[in-house]
Amino acid sequence: MEVGSNAFQAVIGAVFVAKNFPFSLTDEWPHEWLPLQSTLTPQASFDSTTALARITNSMQLEVDYSLREYGPDHEKQRRAKVILISPLLNTSVRAREGAATASKTAARHTASEVLLAILDALAERGPAKALAVAHDQDRSVARFILAHQAAVLMRSAIPLSGWIAGQLFGLHWAASPEALLEWAVDADRLMTQAMSYDEGIGQFEKAFRAASDSERADDQARGIATELSELLTRIERLDDPGSFTRNDLDRLVRLCDIYRCMGTSDAEVTVANLIDDWTLLHRGRLTITACRADAPEVSLTGRERAVLDAVLGTLLKSAGKSAIEVLDGQPLQITFTADLNEAQRQALDQTCTLWAGVTRTLTLTSNDRGVQATIAGTYSQTGLGPVARAALAALQHRTEPYLASVADLLHDLKNQVTAARAAVSAPAQTRTARLEYQLTASRHLDQAHALAVRLNASTSSHNDDSEHTTELGPFLRSYSATVLTRLPGTISLSIPDARRIAHVAIGERTLRALLDNLVSNSIEAMPHGGSITLEWTADGYEAIVEISDTGPGMPADILNALTSGERIRSTKPGGNGLGLLGARSLLTRAGGDMTALPADSGTTWLLTLPIAPTPTRETQ
Repeated sequence: MEVGSNAFQAVIGAVFVAKNFPFSLTDEWPHEWLPLQSTLTPQASFDSTTALARITNSMQLEVDYSLREYGPDHEKQRRAKVILISPLLNTSVRAREGAATASKTAARHTASEVLLAILDALAERGPAKALAVAHDQDRSVARFILAHQAAVLMRSAIPLSGWIAGQLFGLHWAASPEALLEWAVDADRLMTQAMSYDEGIGQFEKAFRAASDSERADDQARGIATELSELLTRIERLDDPGSFTRNDLDRLVRLCDIYRCMGTSDAEVTVANLIDDWTLLHRGRLTITACRADAPEVSLTGRERAVLDAVLGTLLKSAGKSAIEVLDGQPLQITFTADLNEAQRQALDQTCTLWAGVTRTLTLTSNDRGVQATIAGTYSQTGLGPVARAALAALQHRTEPYLASVADLLHDLKNQVTAARAAVSAPAQTRTARLEYQLTASRHLDQAHALAVRLNASTSSHNDDSEHTTELGPFLRSYSATVLTRLPGTISLSIPDARRIAHVAIGERTLRALLDNLVSNSIEAMPHGGSITLEWTADGYEAIVEISDTGPGMPADILNALTSGERIRSTKPGGNGLGLLGARSLLTRAGGDMTALPADSGTTWLLTLPIAPTPTRETQ
């Protein structure tokens, strides 16, 4: 038995090393060993006191217990209450006592259950409503907890994934705009009774935005990426421009419009003005139940309008006519209906699937007759509290220069493919003319191939990798060893140590894509030799990876563009800054950040990576 146990441990150890010290071997576990896995790694089960400790630790809240004993010695009863201590607020609060029990440990558990129930109420979609029938003391504790969470957000970084999993400060609702706004409006009713939080709006928005990027359903964004990948692969393999159909070209134009919309910022428009525009552009083809006199006077963002325009355009292209009904309220609803056959419904579903990934404030629901658009971001700022204003601001998209650069390349790609199709189909009177047209088509097709390969290489690294974690130290050592094999002999590389343990909430594929971009730039910047240094450090909330080189440094205009969020004009022949923009976009999507440090010489990058969360009460 002992020999078998040692052999089994040796096998597990060898696999652990061979797989580069992964956070877990669950994905590598053979199917036949599943019964053994459940025996060796049983599901964690926490008592209420431990569960409370894990949650309060993640939000920097100290916990103590007071114990009361009563009754004769042979039937002594004990009741406990939780004392929450906030170092940031420099105050504390006492919760209600838990149920009476015979033991001290059980008394602490029942007292912890009182707090967990309050936290559960705060996590409800309507926390003030959930606490409306609660004990007065419970509502006081709830306001204290919210005030402390707000103080933490205003003053320090948080373990984002841990707060989402722990259902703290409404971050777990970030995947649903309607639910997040409802939580925020209700939370304001609790919080603003105690003090003003206007100065924290910026930090609240930052947390909501990060949670929304991390938590919202990525199926729609993946749908756009999948459509792009399929089209680019088709163009890479294209030999006959004539086989690129009109439908293929329409798909390419639609992708260009989608990426342009996501990469730029268009002006807002009121619903009334939008209806006027539609009436003018599609005269005689629309039946609209709302007119300028009674249309809701609410504003739509440029992205929201673009999505609605795309839906209406698809319906009119398919059916020729459409009816539109505008329903005022919260949220605003706009219904499009038309007579559609099965093929037309499928085309409409495809449009909805792709355009729904453009904005988080608008959802599209298709049915047999058309589409219902629900717009959650039409709240008026007037009368909203600080938390609701922050949530509303977080739902508004920021322009992404990387996506605008992708749109530019897609536009160039469309032009090359269109020119190739035109050349190959042009009528030729002589054999020489036919051959010249074929040569022209071939040259345009070569340009299209080159653009497709370039786009595929850049955008493929943006496929979702958010559910994976990486142990940073071993990964950086392994990555550095790989880089050494392709470094010129005139460039040295310092390899970071792996003595510390830190698991970051980002997959190895994404990390490798980030580092490859920055290291490749460093190598290109030092044709006559130099050195590259990799260092890292971590605390309980985030890890910092520093990449520096001894090259000439980054041009000031590129550094300024990155800092201000503007488009980058690359210094490389034919470049458009897609690499740096893509690296920053990758890291932002993963909940991190990329910053260039100013220096007299050389270039230094700081990559901020979120730490992977530890189990919370959700893993019980």
